[in-house]
Order: sequence, then structure tokens, then C-alpha cells
Amino acid sequence: MRRLPTSPGLDERGLQRALERLREVVRARGLKNSSVREIIARAALTYEGHFSIDDLVRGLRGDALVDAHPATVYRVLPLLVEAGLIEATLVSSKAGSRYERCFEREHHDHLVCTKCGTVVEFCFEAIEVLQRDLAERFGFELTGHVHELFGTCRPCKQSDKASGGATHGRAPSR
Repeated sequence: MRRLPTSPGLDERGLQRALERLREVVRARGLKNSSVREIIARAALTYEGHFSIDDLVRGLRGDALVDAHPATVYRVLPLLVEAGLIEATLVSSKAGSRYERCFEREHHDHLVCTKCGTVVEFCFEAIEVLQRDLAERFGFELTGHVHELFGTCRPCKQSDKASGGATHGRAPSR
């Protein structure tokens, strides 16, 4: 098993490849290219870790070139998903939809602390092999999966023991 570091955003060359893919999807859908759409895509592709629509809107507020209204971001995200640039995650689903960059990024799974929201990204080939074996056994062709394990991280468990069960108030890390 390998723990993955938090994903840094794409570099400029990666961004150009991703934006070209987005332009192809936009053309295929008969839409016009839009600088606002590309600014939102850049923000999503350079975001480190998991993000919500509100996170993107807050990040875009300082950009004079884009209307950072949540409705605008909501309309763009499905195109980014369709283009294979970002994907929805179940991480912290209590807090609403969250996304992460998947373009030019290694597939991974998540461990999620249900107390503080800490997310650990990991790759474990044994799980991947088991999933493929299960699919084959039942006649499925896998097209993707989301694998998230929920529990309590070590700091939360230690804090619970020290405080007799109360939460320790750490801010979620993404």
C-alpha cells in the first residue's frame, strides 16, 4: 500500500492539455468556447486536494475576469467531469458535493475520518486486483469505481481517549 501526497495542481503544460480536452468537449456539444469557463477550469485543475463549489467560488472572487457566482460554477463543473478533468468524490459528502482533479493523476482511493474530515489518499494494488476479480466472476466490465473507507484517525482516537470521548475540534484537512 502506498500513501499518496496531496495532489498539487497541474503545471502550465498540463493545464494547456486539459484546456484543449475541455475545448474538444465544448465543440462536440455545439457550445462556444468561453474564457469564463476556462478560468473556472484552471481554478479546479490547480486546486490542491478536494474542493466544493463554494471553495472554487471563494478562490475566483479575486479574479476580475470571471463572474464567480455559484450558478456559473455549477454549470461548468459537469463539462469538466465529462471532459475527464475532475471527478466527484464521496469524501465529506455530508458537506455537499466535493470534487478533485483526475486529469493526468494516478487512480487512488480514500480513508476518511468521520470526526475531523481528514482524508488520506492511497493506492493498494490488492484492492484493485480483488475488484477486477469480483467483476470478472460476476460478468461485469468495470468502467470505474469509488472506494472510500470511513473511520477515526489516530489523532481523533487519541484525543477521544484523553478527553473521555469528546471531539478535539481540529479543522478538517482536505
